[in-house]
Amino acid sequence: MALASTPNFSVTPSQTKTVLQSNYISLFDYSHQYAPEVHAKLANIYGNQSVSGMLHMMGAEEGFASDQVIYTEEGRLHTVYKDVSRSAAVFTKAGHVFRVNETVIISDSTKQVKALIIEADDNTFTVAPYKADALTGLATSGLTAFVYGSEFKKGTAGMQGSLDKELTIRNVSPIILKDKFEVNGSDATQISWVQTDQGYLWYLASERETRMRWEDRLELAFLLGEQAEAGSDADSAGYRGTEGLFSAIESRGNLFDGVASTIADWDSIVKRFDKQGKINNYMGYFDRDQSLAVDDMLGQLNAGYDGGISFGIFQNDKDKAVNLGFKGFTRGTYNFFKTDWKVLNDPTLLGAIPEAAGKVRGMLIPVGQTEVYDGQYNGGGQGSKITVPFLTQMYRVAGNENRKYKTWVTGTVGNVKTNDVDTMEVHHLSERLIRNVGMNNFMLMKGA
Repeated sequence: MALASTPNFSVTPSQTKTVLQSNYISLFDYSHQYAPEVHAKLANIYGNQSVSGMLHMMGAEEGFASDQVIYTEEGRLHTVYKDVSRSAAVFTKAGHVFRVNETVIISDSTKQVKALIIEADDNTFTVAPYKADALTGLATSGLTAFVYGSEFKKGTAGMQGSLDKELTIRNVSPIILKDKFEVNGSDATQISWVQTDQGYLWYLASERETRMRWEDRLELAFLLGEQAEAGSDADSAGYRGTEGLFSAIESRGNLFDGVASTIADWDSIVKRFDKQGKINNYMGYFDRDQSLAVDDMLGQLNAGYDGGISFGIFQNDKDKAVNLGFKGFTRGTYNFFKTDWKVLNDPTLLGAIPEAAGKVRGMLIPVGQTEVYDGQYNGGGQGSKITVPFLTQMYRVAGNENRKYKTWVTGTVGNVKTNDVDTMEVHHLSERLIRNVGMNNFMLMKGA
């Protein structure tokens, strides 16, 4: 029998009694004579990265128990047409609602005429102007017309025909959102030298991050959600999508192109709101460029202007407005209060979108509520008229099943024993939608 020649021993001499990588048989990073100074606390170098909260603060919450939510918005009380054409005294507008004996104002870019409607059918109406030769020089296309009153002769019959209330039926479907965190049993017992808020078990910090990301996406999904168009690939695959707040504003609200940086810009915004619900108080959620543009505009007007504002919406308490992160100014009869919106500046979210690709600069949200009809419109205008907030987060709930925010744990790690898999899985699920009412009172700012 003989001693095996391999593996052989290896000794590298040293002139000093020092543990070196070359003369010690174990790992150098463990055996180094100088122990590292470890700052065990995990450094949050990006601060609080959560971007959720706006919808929670500005909107209401409500449960529902169906695959769709139907609500009905009221239309305008008065009707105006801006694409009327004429031949002599006969005016054409397909499907108009004008009636005989109503008085109208008809105008082009330089002239207006007041007249009485003496004949009308479904697509045309004939007028008798109140002044001689009033139609001379009036354009023949692109005319604006609206009713301002009526006139009847003595002893004549009353108005022929009636105008029904204009209602718009809207249908919103919920989406189901899911996420999951998973860790195996061995890693769940692995000690880290980095201390998190939950101690030295790293998987707890990772689970907390999964939860935060999930909560952010619960809000982002209803800011950025898109309904699947009929015939789209998503629709063909069986996915419906849902209407997000930005999409709702773009389709039936107000849009401002770029950054509102001058008094003229804000005057155009005020004039647009005059044509809508004329709500006087607005909250502005802005990105950095839009926020600085407002500061620069106010600073150029008057060094003290930014401090001389109305805080009526905050019970005339400047400190309360500041504590909530809002600063504001008044233009005309409108009060605008602004704050920075993290989601627009975050370089990993909307801050990553280029200006030319339609980067969102900000959003003006009215403060108040609006009246709608609840339930499906039956054709006669009947329904339960209710006052609702403009924004409502709605979640699926019925009986003991509440799908607002479900969380459950599966696996065999810890005290959980639901199957034979050596893991712990933390599941998240929500089924919800956002009901966007009165988008004509909202404004989205986007672009370069």
